Amino acid sequence: MTLDQFSKTMMVWWRFGNEHGDDDFRANPPDVIAAHIQRKVDRFRQTPADAWRWWQVDDDLIVERCETCTGDIGPDTRLYYLLKRGLTIMENIHLPPPEDNWKWLVRVSDFLYRPDLACWVMKDLFWDICVESDNRTYHLFDLPDLAQALDIGLISSAETRDIIKRVDWLVGQVAKNTFPTDEILRGQVACRRLGWG
Repeated sequence: MTLDQFSKTMMVWWRFGNEHGDDDFRANPPDVIAAHIQRKVDRFRQTPADAWRWWQVDDDLIVERCETCTGDIGPDTRLYYLLKRGLTIMENIHLPPPEDNWKWLVRVSDFLYRPDLACWVMKDLFWDICVESDNRTYHLFDLPDLAQALDIGLISSAETRDIIKRVDWLVGQVAKNTFPTDEILRGQVACRRLGWG
């Protein structure tokens, strides 16, 4: 894995069902969804070249750093987008006690490359998993959000089954002591090659 194999890219988070900005989920019209995504694209395009956050490592993996992000993430936070697995992995999250030993946040995600925007879009699919720093203990969150999304027709029963299968795969890796997975380890190596520490 060499730096010249990496390509500059961009990843925009699509807060699916929440594009209107309120806490409740709803099936928003296409113009609200498009405006939500476009605002983020426009903002991210202002990123200076020497502070570029997103690099595609290979067909399956994009890495991101968050040096200027705020909230539960900080300068040491790294994101690994596992494109074929449909998972977004955040390493080094920073939560207040008593959750300050939680190191990882995993979001079930769909990924779509948008040639019209020249970027990737990550569609957030409601269910989150936190893994503690021992890499063996996990916590599941936002199951009611998944149920609400199904109830209001944001996702189908087939899509719900697929989301559950992704979560089952991930918690299986934790249970087998194979977390972080090979894809995440590859992402860590890529981040070091990019000089991200």
